[in-house]
Amino acid sequence: MRRFLIFAMLAAGMLLALRKMVEKAGPAMRERCSGMCDRMLANMPESFPPNRMMADLEALNEKTARIVEILAEREQVGGPQE
Repeated sequence: MRRFLIFAMLAAGMLLALRKMVEKAGPAMRERCSGMCDRMLANMPESFPPNRMMADLEALNEKTARIVEILAEREQVGGPQE
């Protein structure tokens, strides 16, 4: 029983230490992995499906922003349309 308690306390301490290390290294690791993915996608041809998907998403975001601007202008000029 005593050995089990010592083992459990050591395991809990190691888990806490590991958690602290991951909290500190997490953002840097995420940034590094994101950079690696960006470089990999930059080297792919434009017809590569993920590149096409990203271009489509960017175009969709631009269209959405334009629609929001138009709706805001209409609301300012004539009030809400019912």
